[in-house]
Amino acid sequence: MDMMHRARTGFVAATLTVLVTACATAGTTNDVGVDALNRDGAYAVASYSDFPEVPEFGAATIYYPVDAPSSVGGVAIAPGFTERQSHIAWWGPRLASHGFAVLVLDTNDPRDRPDARAEALMAAVRVLRAENGRAGSPLRGRVDVAKMAVMGHSMGGGGVLIAASEHSDELRAAIPFTPWEPEADLSGVRVPTLVIAGSDDSIAEVGAHAWRHYNLIPASTTKVYLEVDGGDHFIADTDQGSDLATVGRYGIAWLKLYLDGDERYRDLIYGPRPYDAGKFSRYVVNP
Repeated sequence: MDMMHRARTGFVAATLTVLVTACATAGTTNDVGVDALNRDGAYAVASYSDFPEVPEFGAATIYYPVDAPSSVGGVAIAPGFTERQSHIAWWGPRLASHGFAVLVLDTNDPRDRPDARAEALMAAVRVLRAENGRAGSPLRGRVDVAKMAVMGHSMGGGGVLIAASEHSDELRAAIPFTPWEPEADLSGVRVPTLVIAGSDDSIAEVGAHAWRHYNLIPASTTKVYLEVDGGDHFIADTDQGSDLATVGRYGIAWLKLYLDGDERYRDLIYGPRPYDAGKFSRYVVNP
């Protein structure tokens, strides 16, 4: 098997790793204040990698809330150009601790273009749905197959936009962060989309990418453009992100509102003045 492809043989369900035991420190699931979104959520988190392979992506890890009381929505996340899942892996346990099943993937080739990353993301969505019915899956009977979202960094964010344009009927939310995609037609995006950008991004300059993407998404689509003042291309990166609490809380709130339909999170997104207004060079909502 190609070294780039996943090497999962030999993994067993017993290798589940509990990553976060946050119940004692994170408050309750009814705690929707800003502070609660700055940190890990109320659920203990486990992960596994021994699920059936698919040809669209390489190695991957699924993170999930161990003790969520009901079925959970799914989120697929893709890294950027030359990156591995480790670059964005922090999203996995953070989102899972707030009540989502999260698949963080490696592309088959780290140089894959955004269109291949879009295919990988949609394959990951199908994997999450399949885990709900697979015998032996830790998520059997625990995934709400109607609630799916995609996220991604850089070219992975470009993949998010392409996936949202071509497969909006299969998704409920999309979050590209510092996305890179110079050519795609985004007229088909109908899913609520949060575009996270950095004003000082020198790799995917906002005028040519994130801000242009936001404006290419139809005006009839729910969308928000969040631009971190002074932020670079790696504002949501595991190791290089300078303020993961801020990008994390808006990502969590977006998924809670549009994946779970939890209206308690609306004020953080659409309040009269953004909570973090002083950190943003632009914060634009539509409608």
